[in-house]
Amino acid sequence: MENTILLVAMGFLSVTIFFCLVRAILGPRMTDRLVAVNIISIEGVVLILLFGAYLHDNQFMDIALVYTLLSFLAVVCLARNMLARAAKKEKEGTHGTV
Repeated sequence: MENTILLVAMGFLSVTIFFCLVRAILGPRMTDRLVAVNIISIEGVVLILLFGAYLHDNQFMDIALVYTLLSFLAVVCLARNMLARAAKKEKEGTHGTV
């Protein structure tokens, strides 16, 4: 019973990751893409943890922790890049969506 619940949860997360990937590709704004990438990374960590629970292997917790730190740094770098691009556009005097 427990394995079935874990498999259903992993399947549901896979579907939601796909929808977030579509949002990350289509946009329309950069902020939408940034939020979608952040959600994908969070759901990826949960997927790794559920897979570790399914296999009864505690090493997946370490993998999920490292992936969490890497995804946090990636989102911070993307946000910084987005803010720098917005500041550059504002300095040039072009107003538009970021």
